[in-house]
Amino acid sequence: INDLDEDDRLVYNTIKAAGNEGIWTRNLKTKTNLHQTVITRSLKNLESKQLIKAIKSVKAPTRKIYMLYELTPSAEVSGGPWFTDQELDTDFVETLTKAIHKFIYSRSFPRKDAYTVFPASRGGFVSAVQIHRFIEESKLTTVDLSLDHINSLLDLLIFDGKIERRISDSGATAMELNDVDDDEPEIVYKAVKDRRGGGNPWTDTPCGKCPVFNDCTDDGLITPRKCIYYRKWLLDF
Repeated sequence: INDLDEDDRLVYNTIKAAGNEGIWTRNLKTKTNLHQTVITRSLKNLESKQLIKAIKSVKAPTRKIYMLYELTPSAEVSGGPWFTDQELDTDFVETLTKAIHKFIYSRSFPRKDAYTVFPASRGGFVSAVQIHRFIEESKLTTVDLSLDHINSLLDLLIFDGKIERRISDSGATAMELNDVDDDEPEIVYKAVKDRRGGGNPWTDTPCGKCPVFNDCTDDGLITPRKCIYYRKWLLDF
């Protein structure tokens, strides 16, 4: 940039200061206090030298944003991995959320077996880190996804009512975080059963699958008051 004139250097340095967020042409004019014709000429010169480039922002697609040629636009500008050419890639998002939901569901409930009940001590719910690892190992995408990206997909599933956040090894939900003594409790995710398909809800309870159900009484050796499966089910419901 040593061969740039004073105006071009001012425009270049102003764009450089904007980093990977880029700068809108109107803001560029305000910061440099140059006439629009001078700015337009400088932008053309800098682009021809491949010192800067024009990009579009997903937040303001009609605005022309400039940044240094070698920089990669921030997620705020590009939309991150969910956007392709400033358009939301709904198929990509749906593919990942379906895979994540299936993974969480498989860890939340036993396979269809009339007499299968997960033990109360089972830590089968999964964390965001485990889900992130699952996506990486499954090779569902070549896009490099961060843990924050996975959390945003989990938020979508929570909003859709398909999963819920819980505290690991606890019956509490994430809404009860303030009641937990641990400063940083591990958050895990549990699938929510879809009951719209009908069926008999009784079979979803430990009692409905229990092989010793007929021997269970209020005052006997086998009683609901001492049943760890029933207590765990109530906490998880």
